[in-house]
Amino acid sequence: MSYEDLLRQRVIEPVEVSKKEILEHLRLARHDISISRDIASIDLDWAFNITYNGILQTALAYMCSEGYRPRGEGKHLNTFRFLKASLPEAYKKEVDRLQKLRRKRNRAVYETRGIITKKEMEAVIGFAEDFFEEMLGFMPEDYKGVLQRKDE
Repeated sequence: MSYEDLLRQRVIEPVEVSKKEILEHLRLARHDISISRDIASIDLDWAFNITYNGILQTALAYMCSEGYRPRGEGKHLNTFRFLKASLPEAYKKEVDRLQKLRRKRNRAVYETRGIITKKEMEAVIGFAEDFFEEMLGFMPEDYKGVLQRKDE
């Protein structure tokens, strides 16, 4: 599916987003991913939720830096559909994994507790850390410098 298909289906829309807003998505992502290990020692399901939010915020930052945002119902789904359309072919499996994480997160939030294992949590945190760095690599260089300063 292409950008044009997503626009025609009205699941994304062009938008001008300030650098400040994009950086806020990235800061939130970094924060959520970094604290998820601590939360995992208390509650694996909630840690999964926080890690997933970090992944989602990372994806939204990238999407906004490309000049788009999700629309309508299913904003998480539409954000990941955008990634599939915009990232190089080599990242398609990662996007498929994001969709699996989205479905698991929905189950953990809306259906049942206790479905996240410690091993799975460790894998998801590692994936989130890698995903953050990879997406940052697709964004303009000036975002990286600002995020590296401790006062930001």
